[in-house]
Amino acid sequence: MRKGSVILFYIMVFYMFMSFSWWTILLLEKNKEAFFEEKKYIELKNSLDISLTAKKVNLQSFQQLEKRYLAQRRMILSEALVMMILLMAGTFQLYRTFKKEIDLNRRQKNFLLSITHELKSPLSSTKLSLQTLLKRNKLDETNYFKLVNNSLNDVERLKILVDNLLLSARIEDHTYQPVFELCNISDIADEIFSKSKMVYALRKKIEFTIQPNLLVSGDTLALQTIVINLIDNAIKYTAADANIYCNLYEDVNDVVITVADDGFGIPETEKQKIFSKFYRVGNEDTRTTTGTGLGLYMVKELLKLLKGKVEVKNNSPKGTVFEISLPKAQLS
Repeated sequence: MRKGSVILFYIMVFYMFMSFSWWTILLLEKNKEAFFEEKKYIELKNSLDISLTAKKVNLQSFQQLEKRYLAQRRMILSEALVMMILLMAGTFQLYRTFKKEIDLNRRQKNFLLSITHELKSPLSSTKLSLQTLLKRNKLDETNYFKLVNNSLNDVERLKILVDNLLLSARIEDHTYQPVFELCNISDIADEIFSKSKMVYALRKKIEFTIQPNLLVSGDTLALQTIVINLIDNAIKYTAADANIYCNLYEDVNDVVITVADDGFGIPETEKQKIFSKFYRVGNEDTRTTTGTGLGLYMVKELLKLLKGKVEVKNNSPKGTVFEISLPKAQLS
């Protein structure tokens, strides 16, 4: 949304309010003038008629005239009030639409900046690792496997990013429909949490507790995406050597997954916004954490399709807790 269009919108709104106010005042003045003209005519007629009967008739005419004047005045004011309220409501709705459009454009700009970095970083890292392997024929086994492992992690990071982009596009177009089947959420969570703990062992302290053999009716791809994005979000938004605690357990009617961290936390004003597409706290030019703003958006949208829900809470003494609830599978 261009700045010029917004300014033009405000000018048009101001002009409509001023014009409507002016026409309302003009109608009231015209109604008042007509009343006084007719009043003068009745008073003149009353002064000329000397009979008592004529004077009574003129008095009744004056009372009717006054009632009609007050009724017309109320009608003008009430209609003006209704029209003003409608105009204000329409203006407010248009303002909200403009604001959403501006926010979306800003988030899309941030997304393009972040996706460039997200793609460039693992590609550059993988290229450097492969070039090192080519140039140095005699690497000790530790460094060799370290470079290979780094490359595999970068490739996995790219795969997750591309999968998220494709899945997000399908969700947006309503072309993605989950294939419901009996899924062992315990195995899915254990695999993802274990892999994250191994990959980030030198930078984060990831601990998890999983209740075994918990079943839900869902889509394996959707469940994997939800869990991956939750743990990935916790890893990104915590400092080095931060603690991340993951739990999976059975509630009365649900299976619950919690991912808690002792990181930076999320302000109350941002807690609902973080689930919007492309939304990330801060500006892309100054933000230090990586990301595209798609992870939590997909978590929320996928949970809607799976009839689950997500809540974000404050951790104690600091940090954030994301809590996922999924209906337990009904076994016949």
